[in-house]
Amino acid sequence: MIARALVLGLTLLGVVGCGDRYVRGTDIEYTTERQELADLVERYRVAVEQRDTDALRALASRRYYENGSTTTDPSDDYDYRGLEQVFIDVQNMVKAVKYEIELQAIEVLGERATVDYAYRSQYLLTLGEQDKWATAADKNRLSFLREDGQWRIVSGM
Repeated sequence: MIARALVLGLTLLGVVGCGDRYVRGTDIEYTTERQELADLVERYRVAVEQRDTDALRALASRRYYENGSTTTDPSDDYDYRGLEQVFIDVQNMVKAVKYEIELQAIEVLGERATVDYAYRSQYLLTLGEQDKWATAADKNRLSFLREDGQWRIVSGM
């Protein structure tokens, strides 16, 4: 009886142990690279909430380029130097942030990767002399490039 229970227990453990693994907190199939990217996105989320521009700067590639989600209008595009202005604006205008991210897909293609996610955010902004809460919910994509063995964000901040 004990031997049968032990065999049954080991069999169940083997079935559970052989199941698919997922990136923590998602239904995205696990790979080491995907988990590493998910962890970086969490670092990004925390840095946004804490308005930690030094941490955001450390995550960004010097090759950063943002097209402002408009492919036909280059007037809102900016590169790494323009990202510095975004950081200054965050420091000057944003007093508090609540930022939730739900990872939806992580794709790795060699030295490039993308992370698609849905977000919900609340920002306490200073506009003129007034403070105002703003909310947003949408989907976004962070694009990454592996530079010197580390993933860096090249667009999507």
